[in-house]
Amino acid sequence: MAAVFDCLTSPFCSICCGGLSVFAICILIPLGSLFQKDYRFLGEDWMTEARGEGEHLIAARNCFITAALYGGFLGLSVMCCMNNKRRGRM
Repeated sequence: MAAVFDCLTSPFCSICCGGLSVFAICILIPLGSLFQKDYRFLGEDWMTEARGEGEHLIAARNCFITAALYGGFLGLSVMCCMNNKRRGRM
């Protein structure tokens, strides 16, 4: 169990998680904004078969919620980087 914990708190893992979180936030916030503005060039592959009126708003809300979750993971990875720097592992 200690080996798994050491791997998950390693400098590489924290930097990789932080980078992926920044990338996801940079993609999801503009995508959520496009859904919120009912951008018509997003295609129809993401829509359900019922095609309700509020689907754009639901998709936008889900993008923003997911971006917030990635923001939480970004905070955790920054804390892990700071911990690794304090321990002299970076």
